[in-house]
Order: sequence, then structure tokens, then C-alpha cells
Amino acid sequence: MDAHDLLVMMGLVIAVSIGTQVIAEHLKIPAIVPLLGVGVLVGPEMLHLVDPEALGAGLRVIIPMMVAIIVFEGGMALDLSYLRQVSQVVRNLVTIGCMVTTLLAAGAAWLFLRLDWPLALLFGALVCVTGPTVINPLMRRAAVTQKLKTILMAEGVLIDAVGAVLAVVVLEALIAQQAPLEGFTDWIVRVGGGALIGIGGGLMLGMGLRYVGQTTNSELTRLSALGGALAIFAFAETIAAEAGIAAAAVAGIVIGNVRFPHEDEVHNFKGDLTQLGIGVIFVLLAARLRFADLAQIGWGGIATVMTLILVVRPICVWVSTFQTSLQWREKLFIAAVGPRGIVSASFATFAVLRLEDAQHAGSDALVGLVFMVIIGTVVVQSFTTSWIARLLGVQPMLTVIVGADPLGRDLALHLQNKGEEVILVDRESEGIATARELGLSVLIGDVTQEQILRKANLERARGLVATTPSDRTNLLVCQLARTRFNVKELVARVNDASNVKMFNDLGIRAMSPNAVAVMALDNLLRRPSTLRLLTDLDSGKEVREAELHNGSLVGKPLKNLTLEGDVLIAIIRRQDKLFVPHGKTMLAVGDKLTLIGDSDAVTNAADLFEHYVRVEIPPAASVASKLES
Repeated sequence: MDAHDLLVMMGLVIAVSIGTQVIAEHLKIPAIVPLLGVGVLVGPEMLHLVDPEALGAGLRVIIPMMVAIIVFEGGMALDLSYLRQVSQVVRNLVTIGCMVTTLLAAGAAWLFLRLDWPLALLFGALVCVTGPTVINPLMRRAAVTQKLKTILMAEGVLIDAVGAVLAVVVLEALIAQQAPLEGFTDWIVRVGGGALIGIGGGLMLGMGLRYVGQTTNSELTRLSALGGALAIFAFAETIAAEAGIAAAAVAGIVIGNVRFPHEDEVHNFKGDLTQLGIGVIFVLLAARLRFADLAQIGWGGIATVMTLILVVRPICVWVSTFQTSLQWREKLFIAAVGPRGIVSASFATFAVLRLEDAQHAGSDALVGLVFMVIIGTVVVQSFTTSWIARLLGVQPMLTVIVGADPLGRDLALHLQNKGEEVILVDRESEGIATARELGLSVLIGDVTQEQILRKANLERARGLVATTPSDRTNLLVCQLARTRFNVKELVARVNDASNVKMFNDLGIRAMSPNAVAVMALDNLLRRPSTLRLLTDLDSGKEVREAELHNGSLVGKPLKNLTLEGDVLIAIIRRQDKLFVPHGKTMLAVGDKLTLIGDSDAVTNAADLFEHYVRVEIPPAASVASKLES
């Protein structure tokens, strides 16, 4: 191809990759599988519109550079305050787990496909990595706990770097016929050297971004971040081949935890480049696939893929999480999520090109097998991850608490002890340190910044509680949560009692600590038994309010309801009026029922009432007319 034809081809690659990702987002599926399909469609096997071989050595330049940008952006998404809490599990997954997966995957390839051991070990190294570009969409859809999300995202970012270096070291050892110990030492040197360069380069880039952001505009800050990331990658590559991926990943983690002007714009810019890079790489790599290679793999390839999903990944996770604080449900969920992505595909292509240059026999099926693993793991886990999360109960209700003072910490502990997920957000302070000592999930940052609230997963939270000592901050955070994240349940601490009405008029349930303290003291003086009903419940007992959304229960008298266990509907609030129900009371949609009884029975009853079932619902007024006093 001449320069003009190459220009047209790359324009087509970019256009179809972006269009495919738009369609995938509309269909709510990971983009990798349709990108692979489109790549094969436009490639030499079908329409012959894209021929990656025409790029020559350029393909070997484009792929590593795009991968560096992708892992850098993935590292920026990791928050060290979360990562510290799961560091042992992540460390085990990217070291012990990486080696276990490599060896077991190699054994599966040798058993089912009869690959010779050096080539099988190369395959194992290529598929030991997961990928943040696939895991991140899965985590958004599954809405699991922050702990599990952090573990899987951190594993994807860090093991991309570790696995990429491992694959290159195994490849070079295979071609040069090095001793295994020499290759292992080389791997340690490259990963460690890349990590050190990433730390140093990330700190220097962070200082540079602060200066650039303060003295110039957001456009130059974004470009400086991109240039700095590529400079770190290039410098590490000059020290040792493929150390650049490790350097980019670590530098991304450093930059993601450094505050600098225009930070949100940089994050968004990197995200856009990552989406573009993913699309371009997958279309180009898929266009190199040959149907003959896939046919040659056959049932042995399918058996290898299923072994990776059902045997290798669970063993890897079990070994890596042995004697950790993770519960068995959390371990099972991590074992069920291990999709392979862009690093496996790109380095498999790179490896085959090197093997072809070295005239090494038996490499024809390697790319096809790796792509079969990618397609199999992504397709299977795209359809099963959310279902498994629900089955294992790792999708708890999330509450975001803004403010790490004693009130915020005590509320967070109370909710956490009830099995709910809580994220505490505040600026760096003694309160944050104390919260960490108590085992709470914390996020450091300016609570009035949208990016910080997004990191706290506010878009999937059931509610937000603002407990800072500033009424202005509490009001601003609540309004931001409603307008930007569509959070319905907003509760705020109001330090000046005269502001309570203003909060309530804006639809924010407000509480004045002084007013509540006066009420509690008054109840202790005049109605002590009433207050103890709420504050001194026996262990296993609970008082809870549930709002009726289950249309199948509307219009039914209470005496016809069957509630399991020891639970009582004590009070009903309807249209801002309280009354004590009896057997003939008809339920109306929107009723708020106060439930008292055993914790499990109260939870089951609340789930029954709050479960949304749409039926023909009579208006509350007509139901209220049937209410017998």
C-alpha cells in the first residue's frame, strides 16, 4: 500500500472502532467482542478493507504505545486509600496468582492442544493477565462492593504490566533458549526497574502538572499529562525492553493520587484516548485472525478456555487469598471474574511476529488460541458477572457519608455493622486516620468536587448523608448529589437550627444535633420507655421504615398479609399523616411503614414492601377512604 491507501485504511479503522463502541454502549455490553467481530469483518478474511500487515514495523510501534496509554489511564483510576486496605490480596494475585495461572494454563494448552512446553509456557504468560478495559464495565454493571471492585481493578492494572514483561521474557528465553532461572531474573529486573521508574517519573510529572496547571490552561495541562506518560514509557523502554508497560502502570497510580489543577479534564482526556486506543488495537489485531488458525484449534481450544474459567482461575484466587480476611462469598466472586483483554491480544500478536522472524515452528495457532480465550472469557463473564454478584450477595446497599468527624464515623460503623456498604469521604484529617483504624472504607478529597463523589460511586448509592460541621458544605454536596448523580435519599446534619426549614423545603431531610439532643433528653425525663424502644433494642431486634412499592399488595387489608417471622407493622405514615393500623387497614402505594421485630424478619418484610411490582394501583385517596378509624 502507498501512503494514501494507508491513510484511508487507518481512517476507516478509527471510524468503525468508534462506531462499534457506541453501539456496544447502547446495548450495554463490553465493546471487546463486537470490536473483534468488526475487525474480522473488515480484515483480509472477509471484506479485505483493512490489512494490518501493510503497516509493517508500524504495527509494533502502535500497539505498545497504545497499551502504555491504556494502563496509565487504568492506574489513574485506582485510589491508594482503597488500595491500602486490600494490598495483601492484590499483591498475591499479581505475584503468586500470576505464576500459578501461567503454569496451569500452560499445562492445559499442553494437555488439550499438545503444544510443546516452551510454547505452552508462552501461552500461559500471555493469558495470566486480566484487563481493566474489560473489568471496569463489568464492575459498573455488577455494582459490587468497593473492596471487590478495587481488588479486581488493581489486579487488572498491575498484572497487565507484570504479565506483559513475563510474556516478553518467556518469548526471548524461548527464542534464545535461555535457562529458566536466567529468564526469571530478567523478569524481576524489568518489572522492578519499570516500577521504580514509574514512581520517580510519576512524582516528577505530578509536580510538573501542578506548575503547568497553575500557570497555563486546561488544554496544555491535558497535553502535558499525555506527553509525560509517553516520556516515562519511552525512558523505561531505553533501560529495558517492555519495562515501559510497568513504568506506565505505576506512574498512572501515582498521578491518580496527586492533586493538581484541571485534574478532572485530564482524567476525561485520558479516558477518551483509552477508548480510541482500545478500538484501534482490537480492530487491527482481529483483522490479523485467520479462520484456518481457529479451525485448527477446534475442541481443544474450547476445552482450554473452559479449563481457564472453571479450574485455573478458582485455583489462582484460592491460593492468592488463603488466610486473608476475605469472606468465602468474596473469594468466589473474584474467582468468577477474570476476563482477558487488550494486553493478551496485543502481546500475542507481538510474540507471533517475533516467532515468525525467528522462523520458530508451531506458532500459527498461538494468536487464535489467545483470541479464543479473550472471546470466551469476555462473553461468558459478561452474561454471568451480575447474576453471580446477586447470587452471592456481594451487592449491598451503598451509603456515602460526607464528613469523617465522630458523628460521621459512628454512623458509618453502625451501618457497616448492619451489613451495608459505606464509603466515608472527607479531606485529609485526623478523622480519616481514625476511620481507617476502625476498618472503614475512606476516600480523601474535596467533597464538593464532582470527580471525588464519582470515585465514591455515588451514582449507585441508595443515599447520601452529609455530616460536616459546615451547613454550606452539606447543602452544596446534597444539591450536587441530586443534580449530577440523581440520588433521591438525601440526609444532612444542620448545625444552625434556623436552617432546618430551608433544607426541608429543598427536599433534604435535615437533623439538628442540638434539637435532637433536646428531644432525647426530654424523652429520657418524661418518656424513658419510648426512647429505649429505639435505642436499647435487644441484639437481633430492629426498627425500620419501609416504603411500599409492591403494587401487588396495594388495596389488601393487613390481616390478609403473610409476613414471615416475628415482625409487627407499628405505624403507617400516609400523605404526611401518622396512624396506627389494624387488621382491616388497606395499604396504599407510597405508604411508609414502621416495622419492629427480629432483624431478619424486618429485613424480609421491608424487601417485600419495597420490591417494585407494577400493577393497576388505586390512588391513595381511594384507599384512604376505605380506612376504618
